[in-house]
Amino acid sequence: MCVCLALTLVVVGATTASGQGPIPRTLPAPPWVPDVRPVEPSEVALSQVQDLPPLKAVLIVGPIDGDTGPWTLDEIDNMEATAVELEANGVEVHRFYTPNNDWGQISQAADGAHFLFYRGHGVYWSDFPSPDVGGFALKNDFISSDDIRQDLHLAPNAIVMLYGCFTAGHSSDPSDHRDIGIDEAKRRVDQYSDPFFDVGAAGYYANWFGSAFQMFVRYLFQGETLGEAYESYFDFNPATVHRTMHPDHAQMAMWLDKDYWDGYWQYNNAFAGLPDETLGSLFVPPTLGNLPTEIGFAYSIPEQAFLFDDYQATPLDVGSGGPLTWTVTSEGSWFTAAPGSGTTSGSFWITPTTFSTDTVVTYTGAVTVTVTAPAGVSDSPHRIDLSLQVADTPFSYVCLPLVAKGSAPAP
Repeated sequence: MCVCLALTLVVVGATTASGQGPIPRTLPAPPWVPDVRPVEPSEVALSQVQDLPPLKAVLIVGPIDGDTGPWTLDEIDNMEATAVELEANGVEVHRFYTPNNDWGQISQAADGAHFLFYRGHGVYWSDFPSPDVGGFALKNDFISSDDIRQDLHLAPNAIVMLYGCFTAGHSSDPSDHRDIGIDEAKRRVDQYSDPFFDVGAAGYYANWFGSAFQMFVRYLFQGETLGEAYESYFDFNPATVHRTMHPDHAQMAMWLDKDYWDGYWQYNNAFAGLPDETLGSLFVPPTLGNLPTEIGFAYSIPEQAFLFDDYQATPLDVGSGGPLTWTVTSEGSWFTAAPGSGTTSGSFWITPTTFSTDTVVTYTGAVTVTVTAPAGVSDSPHRIDLSLQVADTPFSYVCLPLVAKGSAPAP
């Protein structure tokens, strides 16, 4: 069912009296939905073996018929079923169920989140039959599409799922008690999904059924592509789905499906995004890279000089894009490694400082680079073996073990 119960009894026009812009509104009642029963989810199914980084989800339920009304409580139950599915697959879940709907706290928790799910009122900002739509209806605030663009900093390729009027096309407004047509449905899904793609999301799902989020999540963790997960849910019908591309994001597919309910077609099941990607391809585990395994320095006694006298190392995240927080520890007293901590793409320098300049000798040591945040980074800790040759020959006769100053090969 699509959620559109009123948050307030205020009836307003499209702009404020002061002309400050459109005022958000929700509809007074949800659309009537026939008694169509989805396939009941079975026990939580753990993911197939996928090389995934630590994942985070933010779940939002807005006040539908008040904080404790039966409709609101039903949607909290539906979201909790999704939370159980996520947590069973190791996802860190942050819940914001009404009245715990502070946007500042939500946007802070959503920093780097891989999943953002919302169940609540759809929001419209201008008049029917073709209203501007988008955003969230929270406990004490309406969040616009521009707020989403400005305040949300999701992980790259995040997955978004929404439940509410307009999110999949149709709403409960009387002028929508008809087939609104594919063009209007596309326009609404375009507007609702656009801010999430603007901030880097890779998938957008909108569906009216209570079990939809839970099952989409299950299919994704079982290794299905984003498109396959959409098509696996019982509400999908290959005979009625309309497949096109997103009007504002040409690389994104847009699929809209509908059901013939109450005597007319209702658009209630939408997907937009990258249909051929999986969680494994979208969320690549962070990997500490751009570091060698061995560095050799050289000092020539006859020339009283270094072949090179320091080395700049720049740790990078060659997987998810970072940032990574790292520390450096040293084994050996003949060199320094500074600074001893930093974040990508900051550098540290390895510099020979205390050694004999008149005795033929080879010094050895090592530095170890360890990522302290986030957890689960591949190739951390990373050891770099060091050597310094003090030679009684000119540089042309010095044989270095691996790298010279300035080279820092990626793994």
